Amino acid sequence: MIPTKKNLGKLRGQTKKSKVHQKIANTFIENAISKNNLSTLKTIYYLSTVLQELDLSEYKDDQTITIKIDKRSMLKFTELSVDTVIKTTKQMQETSITFYDEEVGSIEGMSLLPRYYFIPNKNVVELDLYTKIAKMIIDVKNNYTPMNIKDLMHIKNKHSLRLLALLCKLSNEKEESDKRMDLEELRAFFGVNYKTWGEFERKIIKPVKDELDNTSKLSFSYEANYENLGRGRPAFKNIKIDLIKNTPQGRLF
Repeated sequence: MIPTKKNLGKLRGQTKKSKVHQKIANTFIENAISKNNLSTLKTIYYLSTVLQELDLSEYKDDQTITIKIDKRSMLKFTELSVDTVIKTTKQMQETSITFYDEEVGSIEGMSLLPRYYFIPNKNVVELDLYTKIAKMIIDVKNNYTPMNIKDLMHIKNKHSLRLLALLCKLSNEKEESDKRMDLEELRAFFGVNYKTWGEFERKIIKPVKDELDNTSKLSFSYEANYENLGRGRPAFKNIKIDLIKNTPQGRLF
């Protein structure tokens, strides 16, 4: 079921308060989801295709909208199970996003998903979202203009999806085609706490490159940069990620 403007309405009552996890910086998909798991990312991508059909211009950022989703369509699109979708929805409700306005010094927190309702005996799911969050989810789709959102559902590694968002962004930039990240930035971007570059390379960078090389038309090359701090081995400084376009052996997106 594709929602229309008739599906929109204000959420009655108070929304559940949840712990603030992260600050918005750069793009929504890179930083807004604190519980970084594959099913959550796929759900966000699916919602981006649903919400783009709505006209949100008449609604203020602090208003909520209600959308009704055909559960069967959602399961088919995301290739997730019913149990996984329910668990993911609960996790999304526990996630809050903080917005900082440095000019006026304001701090605003919003729940990623204030309300959900799986209607019994029907293949319908009701979701309430703040308009401000809904607009950001719609923008997620814009990060993937070189690709079809549906094709992203075939990615199996959560870290591959997050890096692919960055690669799509780089492909849309006229001048820069590379990205540099130090250890702190790598931890924030991938949502992990690995202490060394060696762990990142072994557990994230190499597996992600292998998957994207074989499944995506966008992949990357990388170079680790070091600095000499005196005695001993040089210390890791940052990684340079360069966008490359390839012809995958498997699925062509």
